[in-house]
Amino acid sequence: MRLRDEATDQGTDERAPWIERETLIEASPDEVWEALTDEDRLEEWLAPDVELDPVEGGEISVRDGDDERTGTVETVEEGERFAFTWSRPGEGESFVEFTIEPLPGGSRVTVIETPMALSAWGPKLARLQNATLLAFA
Repeated sequence: MRLRDEATDQGTDERAPWIERETLIEASPDEVWEALTDEDRLEEWLAPDVELDPVEGGEISVRDGDDERTGTVETVEEGERFAFTWSRPGEGESFVEFTIEPLPGGSRVTVIETPMALSAWGPKLARLQNATLLAFA
């Protein structure tokens, strides 16, 4: 990460742990929002094959090789907050929430996933940062 990348593994109890990752991105909240909610932009950093209807109740499908997750968009607060549920076939569902905070010269992006799934948000957020730098340079 160019500025800072913090990871915090936390949990409210053993049944509902969560993972929280934060990164600072040198892009405006609008640019970050596009990278979080546009299928083509998501394919630059999240997975090679993404289908998304970015409205509350819309569907999300993310495929990376044999790994596939599907879910439902839960929250859309344009430029500020985007959340969805997703799961792999036969596994429990998790809730993923992105928040965007404007900062001088960029944005703070926080992702929280509950319950903690076996995804690695650190590398994905690094790819998000690179995708916004390349697209809006």
